[in-house]
Amino acid sequence: MNNEILLKVDELLLSVEKSSDYQKYLMLQDEIKKNKEVTRLINEVRVLQKDVTHHLDKKDLLEEKQKELEDNPLYREYQNVVAEINNTFAIIESTINNYFYHKLN
Repeated sequence: MNNEILLKVDELLLSVEKSSDYQKYLMLQDEIKKNKEVTRLINEVRVLQKDVTHHLDKKDLLEEKQKELEDNPLYREYQNVVAEINNTFAIIESTINNYFYHKLN
């Protein structure tokens, strides 16, 4: 691949890393790791998600734990920031795809 293109990609990634959304994501990720309640809920939900595939009777418990997790303000804020970052990447990807589609067609 062209070195100039790789340099531009690196610049774009650096811009994303320096963005306030990404910095907030890192901060919230660190807070979640330190928050025992949120970490416990995340782990419980993960275990229940695996169990539900084999034990449908645990579906209600899974939904209850997911709701409890989603009601946590720290986790909710984290999810919002993750959605914003994913949206940014989707816009970048779409812009690049559209550019090349129009150039090649």
